[in-house]
Amino acid sequence: MRYSAGEVAKKSGLSKDSLRYYEKEGLLPPIERDQSGHRAYSESDIEWIFLIRCLRDTDMPIHKIKQYVSLLMKSGGESIPKRRDILLEHKAFILDKMATYQKLSYLIEKKLDFYNEALNADNNEAVQCMDYAVEWEHFRGILGGMKHD
Repeated sequence: MRYSAGEVAKKSGLSKDSLRYYEKEGLLPPIERDQSGHRAYSESDIEWIFLIRCLRDTDMPIHKIKQYVSLLMKSGGESIPKRRDILLEHKAFILDKMATYQKLSYLIEKKLDFYNEALNADNNEAVQCMDYAVEWEHFRGILGGMKHD
C-alpha cells in the first residue's frame, strides 16, 4: 500500500514540510513517486519515519540521526557496532534526562504540598502574612538536600 504525504503527516504527527525536510536532509531513504510525481510512501517508509520521530522526540540532534541513518543505509553488518554505540550513548542521555526530570518533579511536588498546606491551613492570617522571602526560605530547605548544578 502507498500513502500520500498528507496521509503520512497525519499518521506520524509531522507536517508535510517536516517530511520534505527529513527527505532533503537524507534522514529518509529516497521516497518513490507516483505517476503524477507526488511522493508515495510505503509501510517501510512510515516505519522509518517513526524511528526518526522517536529519536527526535528524545532530543537526538539531527547530525547524530544523520550519522545513524547513514550507517543504517549501508548494507552488511559491519556498521552494527557503530549503530549500537550511537543508541547506547543516546539511551544514557535519555536516562540522565529522566533522572533530572524526576528530581525536578520532586521539587515541584514539594512546592505543591506547601501550597496545599497553606491553602488548607486553619490560620488564614498566617497564610496571608507569608511573603516571597518566607516561602523561599522554606523552599531552600527542600533544595538543601538535593544536588543541583
